Amino acid sequence: MSIDESIRPALQSIYEEVMWLAQRPNVTPGRARAWYTHIMAESLKRRVRQFTGQVSQEAITSSGGPLMLEHYLRIQTALSKLVERHRSSGFNAPDEFIDLVIEYERVHIVTRAENYAAMRAKGDYVLAGIHLISWAEIPPPRRSELWLSMLRGKVANAADYATARPLVPAEAVGPRALKADILPPEA
Repeated sequence: MSIDESIRPALQSIYEEVMWLAQRPNVTPGRARAWYTHIMAESLKRRVRQFTGQVSQEAITSSGGPLMLEHYLRIQTALSKLVERHRSSGFNAPDEFIDLVIEYERVHIVTRAENYAAMRAKGDYVLAGIHLISWAEIPPPRRSELWLSMLRGKVANAADYATARPLVPAEAVGPRALKADILPPEA
């Protein structure tokens, strides 16, 4: 997995902000960690978040339910534990934070229901009943739909999964699709 090394200074700054928050009264490690996962990750996701090439069977066949980019390595739990350990020991190790973020910013595509099932099962996909399928095994029209709705502009490696020209029906991608990405209506 290759990451743009220019992201390291931004992640170091975020680590310092997270640890500053962790020292404030009434701020739990989870709340301090949320500065990254719920606020700052949004601005960095296109540079650090990596799609694994794995999609749940349910997400492939689902046409109605919302889909999610699921952090299967449990990034929130891991970062909260790191913040707690660094806070309680007075340890200052931005490189450990940076390495953890880079390693744990990996996602699969699953349904929202599967995302919650995975959380309840502490990341155990077998226990959660989630069956993953490789990107190459997904029919090309569905790959195009998933690329447009779940990967483009949301993960650093989206280009690795793009089809030559993803054309899909307008109703499959919604209002954010580019006109060039939509199949013309059948006459």
